[in-house]
Amino acid sequence: MIKFKLTIFIVFTFLCVYAHAQCNIEETIIICDMTQIDGDNDGVFDGVINLYEEYTNLTGNTIQAGTWFDPGFNFALDTSSGDLFLWDLNEASTTNTDYQFQLTNADCGSDVALTINLVLGPFSGIALPTNLNDVNIQVCDEGSTPIDICVPLPDMNLFEALESLPSPHSNGQWSYEGSSPNFINIIGSELFVTVPYNSGPPLVDEETFELVYRVDGIAPCDLVRETRVKVSVVRQVFSGLAQNKRICETSIINGDFDTDIDLTDDEFLLFEDIEGTWEMDMFGQVSSLGDSVVNINDIYQQITANNVRFGCVDIDFTYAVDQRSGVCNEDAKTTISFKIYEYLRPFSQSDSAEFCEDDPATPSTINLYDQLTFTSENGVLFDYPSSACTQWSLISGSSNLGLVSNGGGCTPSPGYSYEGSINLAGAEPGTYIFQYTVNPEINCNPDNFEALNYTDPCTSSIDNSGFCESESAQVVIVIHPKNYAGEDTSGLEFCEADFTSPLDLISLLNTNGIDDPIYTGPLGNWSDTVSGDNVSNPFTIPEINNQQTFSFVYSTTTRNDCDNSANLTFTIYEEYQAGNDTSINVCSDDGIFNLFDELGGNPNDNGTWIGPNGFTSSTSTVNFDPLLFDQGDYIYTVPDNGNGTDIFCTGAQATLTVTILQSADAGEDMEATVCKSDFQIDLLNVLDNTADIGGVFADSDNTSALTGSIVDITLLAEGSYNFQYDVQGNALCNISSAIITITVIDVEAPVVQNQTFCLTDAAAISDLEILSTAFDFNWYDTATSTDILFETELLVNGEDYYLKAVDSNGCESARTQVIVTVLPFSDNTCNDCEINDGISDNDDNENEVLDLCNLPIIFPDFTIEIFNRYGTIVFKGNINTPLFDGTSNQSLAIGSHLPAGTYFYVFNPNDGSTKPFQGSVYLSR
Repeated sequence: MIKFKLTIFIVFTFLCVYAHAQCNIEETIIICDMTQIDGDNDGVFDGVINLYEEYTNLTGNTIQAGTWFDPGFNFALDTSSGDLFLWDLNEASTTNTDYQFQLTNADCGSDVALTINLVLGPFSGIALPTNLNDVNIQVCDEGSTPIDICVPLPDMNLFEALESLPSPHSNGQWSYEGSSPNFINIIGSELFVTVPYNSGPPLVDEETFELVYRVDGIAPCDLVRETRVKVSVVRQVFSGLAQNKRICETSIINGDFDTDIDLTDDEFLLFEDIEGTWEMDMFGQVSSLGDSVVNINDIYQQITANNVRFGCVDIDFTYAVDQRSGVCNEDAKTTISFKIYEYLRPFSQSDSAEFCEDDPATPSTINLYDQLTFTSENGVLFDYPSSACTQWSLISGSSNLGLVSNGGGCTPSPGYSYEGSINLAGAEPGTYIFQYTVNPEINCNPDNFEALNYTDPCTSSIDNSGFCESESAQVVIVIHPKNYAGEDTSGLEFCEADFTSPLDLISLLNTNGIDDPIYTGPLGNWSDTVSGDNVSNPFTIPEINNQQTFSFVYSTTTRNDCDNSANLTFTIYEEYQAGNDTSINVCSDDGIFNLFDELGGNPNDNGTWIGPNGFTSSTSTVNFDPLLFDQGDYIYTVPDNGNGTDIFCTGAQATLTVTILQSADAGEDMEATVCKSDFQIDLLNVLDNTADIGGVFADSDNTSALTGSIVDITLLAEGSYNFQYDVQGNALCNISSAIITITVIDVEAPVVQNQTFCLTDAAAISDLEILSTAFDFNWYDTATSTDILFETELLVNGEDYYLKAVDSNGCESARTQVIVTVLPFSDNTCNDCEINDGISDNDDNENEVLDLCNLPIIFPDFTIEIFNRYGTIVFKGNINTPLFDGTSNQSLAIGSHLPAGTYFYVFNPNDGSTKPFQGSVYLSR
């Protein structure tokens, strides 16, 4: 066996030992150049090694045969023989364990007997031999044409430039070594380039690109192997992009195509190689291989000379470019297509079709197509009797008369026919307008012609120009009504209120339910059956006095002189008016007046009255005396109106509300006493209880303290002041007045000084000293507070308090400010709170408990802890626990009488500012 640069590393790991066998052996084999391996020693490199032999050669040992397994599933291992085909391994090693092969045998049971790690060096392949032009391979540029640039196609798989055996490792990378602008990209192993077109010699456009394939490896093998190739890319010929054209016959008739056109113009052919030729056409326009000039009008004349109703004709011109290299084996052809469409000739309805409603001479059905007249030219009729590409539709009318329309396009809908059959039997009178539309595709159905406009090789849009216009015409069908006048109608009775506008007499006529509606056109006429005078419709109802009966006749005629008439008789009753609801005010001394005269509107005088306390009157006249009548609602009622049996106009009511105004009363003169501290007084609260509200107050003493009914007491000195109250119920009634006398009392402010206390005093509001006398005093915490402080409230350091004096009338003085200073707990000028240093639990009522003096009052959130001489807590106290009397309240000795001795306490005020302090106490028994 021949091997090149074969390096072997052996690693042994003994994890499991059977009788006379080693298991879980692991070895590493490094093969840096797999191309130099000759497995069967026949002198030809084949890249095959045997794992059993490799193991024996490396270790000098043999191993029991078994079954090999490739965890990486590289499919290059013969599991029975142990032959490993290195050329079938796809990639070079990037780590020492990329390739692992495991052997299991009977000696090791379920354990792995041997693991071989293979490190395979990189192989970048062998380039194909170069030709005379020093290139390894020639390919045809599949993406060199203008249209292919839009979606580039790979020109080749670069591995085609390398020998197939042994194949290069696939985990390498291709790169281009050059600077040609015609190089586009390499994606994987696919090469993308473009070879530009150059007109003229040389006819073959070609460019050579040098590329390199590199495969990385790991030590101790080569870290990189590379292979260079030269690729010659030959450009594919391109015959251009065709811009096909639709041409409507009218464009040719209008002279748009009288002159020759050159098919090589960009309007028709884009981006073509100029080394092409033109194929002959069926119309004889192309006279030689280089002839690109044609005349569309000449072609049209040839077409119409044989058939003026040609429908549509395709005209094709083919441009061909032959390949100029054996590398590219496909010639290029482009066909420019023109399509000429026959234009639609106009058609129309010659005369309108008119019929009479229910006329026996009217046919039950007609075909709308028969109403049309089509164009004839030189004896050729241009009609369009096809159910494809046509459409009958209703433009206006009350119904389609059974017409079946097409769904659109050139595929007829079920039941549709170009004949356009309609049903006139029982048709509603009126004008029906139908339209026949012919789609130009009727001359070329189906039409699969495609035309595109290119703005550049990659961008195109559908060219919808060149289509012929559709043609349509309307067919008018008129069905004249028989001018039905309705049925004789009588016995109608109405209230005049039923009509708020002129009365439509037609609406009163009965009908037979068949010939509806009644004719209302200019051939109808209303007249009075008594006088014969014409009557206008709508009819304006005259003023009705009680009731009035009207008798009219309605006469009609038609175009065929058929008359019709109907009689109409009706009675209208007057609606009696009660007037409008009204309210009036009268004073008690007003004179007598008639209630009827006070009603609003235009009441009838045939009504009756009812009023307060059972008042009634059978006539409309009521002489009202304010001194004798009661105020309240007086209701005026007019009766219903009808024929004695039926009521057609409902009676009405109007309410006259009478308010009798009494003379206003300001009440008796009144007096009131107020405190200066009341700030203000509302005089309305001082008025006599009998006084009428709504008057005004006057400042009789010109104090300037009155605003409305409010007197500002702060503007008045101590003394009495007069104010006048005036009240008037109505402008017709007298004014009443009363005098209000207000007496103001002013209490002197108390005398008090700023005061200082010790914190241990636990001083409260009751401890503040007042230097003046009064009936009573009230303390407040601010200058404006209305909450009186409790005497037991503790004083706060730096706080200001306000004092008011109160007299026997409850009047308060102005407030006097007092600033309180509370010296801290440790201030030397104060007597500290002395906690007794001894407790004798002997029931003599002296020193029975640990006295905390005022401390619980000063520090309500305090805590105290008492320790024995060993530092154990025997007592915890706060505001809610009894004072310490020698009894423990802790878990180890709850309720136990503690032994005599010295105890230590820590008192914590817990007020956020005062520090805890400690002391001792002796307990004696």
